[in-house]
Amino acid sequence: MAPQQHLDWFKENVAWFERLSDQQLGADVPNCPGWTVDGVLEHLSIGLGFGYPVAMAATPNTPADEVFATADWPAGTLTGRAALLRFSEIFAACISTFEATDPTMPCWTYAGPGVAAFWFRRAAIETALHRIDVEEALATNDENLAPDRAFDAIAETLEFALPFASSMTDAPDGALVVESADIGLHMRAGDDSSAIDLAPAGRITGDGHAVLCALWGRESSPRRNVSVTTSGDGDVVAQWLTLIERAFAGR
Repeated sequence: MAPQQHLDWFKENVAWFERLSDQQLGADVPNCPGWTVDGVLEHLSIGLGFGYPVAMAATPNTPADEVFATADWPAGTLTGRAALLRFSEIFAACISTFEATDPTMPCWTYAGPGVAAFWFRRAAIETALHRIDVEEALATNDENLAPDRAFDAIAETLEFALPFASSMTDAPDGALVVESADIGLHMRAGDDSSAIDLAPAGRITGDGHAVLCALWGRESSPRRNVSVTTSGDGDVVAQWLTLIERAFAGR
C-alpha cells in the first residue's frame, strides 16, 4: 500500500473512534486485559497521537534513548468523555503533521534509520488493531479488514513487529510460514525469506483477518466465524503466536 493509502486508512480509523458514544467509553476490552475503551483511547493518544510525530521529527541516527527524552508529554490519565476529547485534540494535530510531511523524509524509526512512510503505515495498522479490539468489545461490526489492508498489516507484522518483539524477549526457535488464501499471502518469518519453500518448524493458515489477530495475540471472534489452523512444532508456533504479547503485554 502507498503512504497516502495508509494515511487515509489512519484517518478513517481515527474518525471511527471519534464517533464512540459516552456510554461506550467505560466498556471492558477483553483483547487488552484490564483496559476499558477510554483506556484504549488514552493509549493511542499518548503513544501514537503524541509520540509518533515526535519520533518522525527525529533525525535518522538519533539514539533511541534520546528520541522521546525531551518531549513534553501530556499529563495525567483521563477517563470517559475527557479521554475522548483529548483523543480528538491530539489526533487532529497528529493528522495535520502527517499531512504536511513528505513520506520520503528521512527520520528515526523503531526499526532504525528510515523514512516518514514507516510512521504512516504504523499509525494505520496500530489504530486498525485497536479498532478491532474495541469493535469486538462493543459487538459493533462484523466486517473483516479489506484484503489489501489485511495483507499489508500481516506483512508489516512479519517485516517489523515480530523482529522488533524478538529483540525484547526470547526469539522463537524456528521459522514460521504464514499463509492466507483469501488474501493471497504466503510469507515466512524467522529466517531468510528466500527459504520460503524449505520446510518450516511451524505453519499458521487461515482467514487474513484471523491470522493478523492471532499474530498480535488476539483471540479470533466467534461472531466473525473465523479461525486459524496451526501445524508443525506446536512449541514453535506457540512462541510465535505469543511473541508480541510477551514483548508488549498484548498491546
